[in-house]
Amino acid sequence: MDSSRSAIRERFFRQGLLLASALFLFTLPAQAGELRALVEAEAGVRSDGNYRQAAVTEDEVLDEELEQEVARAGLRLLLSYVTAEKFELALGYSPAYERTLGDAEVSGTTHRLDLGFRGDLTRRLSLQVRERLLSAPNLDLYAPATAGEATAVTRRGDQLRHGLTVSLNHELSRRTSLLAGLSHSLQTFEESNLFDAETLGANLGAGFRFAEDRQLGVSAGLALYTWEDDREADVQTLGVSYSHPLGRSSGFAVEAGSFNIDATRPARAPLPGEEPEEPEEESTTGWRGGLQFHQQRELFQWNAGYRHDVSAGYGLGTPSEVDNVFLGISTNVGRRLTLGLDGNASRHEDILDLRRGADVEEDDEAGGPRELEFAAGTARFSWNIFQFLRLNGGYSRVWQRSDVEPFDNLSYDRYFLGLAIRIFSTGETPRSPDELERRGAPTDDDEEPEPDAQ
Repeated sequence: MDSSRSAIRERFFRQGLLLASALFLFTLPAQAGELRALVEAEAGVRSDGNYRQAAVTEDEVLDEELEQEVARAGLRLLLSYVTAEKFELALGYSPAYERTLGDAEVSGTTHRLDLGFRGDLTRRLSLQVRERLLSAPNLDLYAPATAGEATAVTRRGDQLRHGLTVSLNHELSRRTSLLAGLSHSLQTFEESNLFDAETLGANLGAGFRFAEDRQLGVSAGLALYTWEDDREADVQTLGVSYSHPLGRSSGFAVEAGSFNIDATRPARAPLPGEEPEEPEEESTTGWRGGLQFHQQRELFQWNAGYRHDVSAGYGLGTPSEVDNVFLGISTNVGRRLTLGLDGNASRHEDILDLRRGADVEEDDEAGGPRELEFAAGTARFSWNIFQFLRLNGGYSRVWQRSDVEPFDNLSYDRYFLGLAIRIFSTGETPRSPDELERRGAPTDDDEEPEPDAQ
């Protein structure tokens, strides 16, 4: 089983890099385009108050033996390429080696890949691709939150997260467009009590633009969730969305809709002489939606939002309802210092319990839905000492409560400090994959994106 999961992780990592290379080469036509690139070497250290992730009670004081210092060294590549034919590509890739000081057995290499591609196939038809890939070793996966993605801290064990979306946008007129998309995601865990999950999805929608930045959208989607042990669920979603500007540099977006899930619980393996059981089927419905505000100014930026949705769960092996709230604030003090404050909280709860009876008795004696709650806050800074040298640091507080065994109750502090040395750069600051998902190209005066703190 472990060798099979390792093979899956390696395969998807290679496919992610292959996709990035193929799209980059695809956007290199005969005429020259605008290439922006940045390569940095990074080195740093962090201290985790409960690195070994041992469960603690509210009244228990963490022993100093639980504290661990982790050294980290790696590279950071940012690249964007734009052609006159409006093909745009943005890539961020960060391989890093991490090792606990004083414990040589805990070490490994982390790979983070974020790829965005947007291109006009015809005057009215455009293609958009987004790929995110994270392959992490026997280390804590948590990093200070910069986006509203539900997360959790598991026990140590190799993990891989992959998410790919491909969408087409066809403009029927200046104010009306049709959208169609496909998506695929995969989560694998080395932890035996967590379940690998795979999702295949398709969606179809329409957008109606009332003004340059005001748009109403309607969509319908189908998805198939599959887990280990032949567990699966069919998911149907409906949604309505609306985006509206609040001045030149701010705006909000709101979405509301519903979901329906038809799930199958695998039958227990029959004993000798017993008749095989039929798989049990269950179904449920619920609501989904979200709200997001943002403001992007030259010296001050913030982004906040809330989302309630359905997902394949974070290793739980059953469909889950997920609530997620996030806040990110960043401000520039002069030309060299950037300060930031990030917060992220999420809650996972089982919708349908697809575990067999024996599993339920062993893992959840109290019965009822299982919950997983996570929250983290980070205060950070980035100081450009010289044009080629930057100092990053900050403090995080991590908290987690869970009814699920692989997710212990955790509460600990994290301090991090590191240096980034610029090895190579060309052109202006590279554009990020997030910018390609928003209409309108950023100006050359955009501030340099902040590195992920570890």
